[in-house]
Amino acid sequence: MKALFMSAALAAVLAAPSALAAKKEKVVFVEASAVADKPVVTLDTTKAYVMLRSDIAVPLHLMRVPDAEDQAKYDQLRADSLTEAKEKYVRKARNYERDMASWEKYPKGSARPPKPEKPVEPTDGNFEFVPFGLMTGVSIGPLFRFSKGSGGDKVSTYVHQLTPGTYRIYGMMSVVPGGGAFGSCFCMGSVKFEVKAGEITDLGRFVARELPKRDSSDNAMPMPLGVEYRLPVAGEAADSRLAALPVRPAKLKPVGKLPNYFGMTIDRFPATAGVIRYDRDKIVDLTAGN
Repeated sequence: MKALFMSAALAAVLAAPSALAAKKEKVVFVEASAVADKPVVTLDTTKAYVMLRSDIAVPLHLMRVPDAEDQAKYDQLRADSLTEAKEKYVRKARNYERDMASWEKYPKGSARPPKPEKPVEPTDGNFEFVPFGLMTGVSIGPLFRFSKGSGGDKVSTYVHQLTPGTYRIYGMMSVVPGGGAFGSCFCMGSVKFEVKAGEITDLGRFVARELPKRDSSDNAMPMPLGVEYRLPVAGEAADSRLAALPVRPAKLKPVGKLPNYFGMTIDRFPATAGVIRYDRDKIVDLTAGN
């Protein structure tokens, strides 16, 4: 699948807090890493873990859902960055006035240089700052598998360590270092789940499904997603190295729409019994009473 890269505008937004970070201690909302394929697995009781299984090479991207503490830190980061942008604007405005005065001295009708561009004063309403989700992405798979089935069992298991909290599945996609991504986003509807310290949260599995046949002349996009999702089952057999560790099924809850930050194919999380379905473009929560 062809990689789709972020626009220059989004790249600029992502770079916006770099100067601020140089002045202040960097705020890290999520620390994440793949659990290595080793003979013995030991959990860090201060970290949470998520497990995903699939019979295909699946890339899954999570984004943290901010809690009250996260939101307060994010709001402060944005406020500090806005203050910095306003300070820069004062200098830009002063330079603009100087450049305009010089430009207006050119005789009318002469070959004048381009007219200086007036800077836009940053306000709380027009200031662009990195969205929280882009600060907290966690990519799982298709590389760094924890284990791979043998013989007729082709199911791969991925185990990831991450900061405890709540996360949403943003899409079946991989983010490329340097500002790109490929895959599709569940921007039109998805699910969230909580991961707790000292536990492995079983996220269930994605399995390949047979795609409906299409006429050779049908080149409509997007192509249907060739996977289906299956809920985790309590006590379901997993890798033997995890047998003695606390593993619990994820409790999925529907979560609203998000922007297509990476400009990818737009999709939505598969309708899942007891969790989520769709009424045209409306998300229907099926978890009441569960």
